[in-house]
Amino acid sequence: MPRTIDDLVAVLDLEQIEPDLFRGPAAQTRMQRTYGGQVLAQSVVAAYGTLPEGRVLHSLHAQFLEAGRADSPILYDVLPTRDGEHFSTRLVTARQGGRRIFTMGCSAQAPEPGLDHADPAPEVPAPEDCPAMSEVLARHLGPNARMFGQWEELEVRYASAPGDGPPHHRASLAVWVRANGRLPDDPVLHQAVLAYLSDLTILSVSLIPHGLSYGPGMVAASLDHGMWFHRPVRADDWMLYDQISPSASGARGFSLGRIFSADGLAATAAQEGLIRVVDAH
Repeated sequence: MPRTIDDLVAVLDLEQIEPDLFRGPAAQTRMQRTYGGQVLAQSVVAAYGTLPEGRVLHSLHAQFLEAGRADSPILYDVLPTRDGEHFSTRLVTARQGGRRIFTMGCSAQAPEPGLDHADPAPEVPAPEDCPAMSEVLARHLGPNARMFGQWEELEVRYASAPGDGPPHHRASLAVWVRANGRLPDDPVLHQAVLAYLSDLTILSVSLIPHGLSYGPGMVAASLDHGMWFHRPVRADDWMLYDQISPSASGARGFSLGRIFSADGLAATAAQEGLIRVVDAH
């Protein structure tokens, strides 16, 4: 994964090959497959490369079709499906080695005034009073924590212990998260980084009621991912990612997450993923 914020910015700097076709660089990683958040974020950048000036993504709906290889770039083919008076829609297909590995439908809107309300953020300790993700995972996972030691481009702190949420949510987790360094003043980049980090912890919440975690004996992978962008956000300021998993069944976990900035509810994410328990021996 990117080691610094500059590495992350470089990964999100797509090359335009021709109209509606972009190439996203690979990121150095010890993982055997591409991190799903990287594909999601690069798709956001590719979609913006075809949108009319001034339009802002407000929603995306993605399907992870196959695991991407971490050692080669990814092509993003954008289909401009509609440009209306107020809204634009796009369909992004990611291909690698001739295979379709990902699709994303998204919608953008020309900003306009309207009704405004939002839930308040839950009360949690301040980021400086919360332990780093690396510390918490080292205590709970031991050697298996190494697979999470690559996200140095992000700063993540546990705002709650796993499952330490409302009594009616057995599966819950709240983390503080931000880019680990200042980002350029580009709203597209900040929204792409928000999509990037939204995939990091959300699926793991569905394992909490079962006392399980990623590692030997568990096959986990994102299947689909939805996201709604409510308000502008700086991804290099602290954001609270409040997550729950209402259900797990059929070897699939379903999770919801709300991302709060200092200005209020910035985004909502939903994901279903594979959580298959296998024999580790």
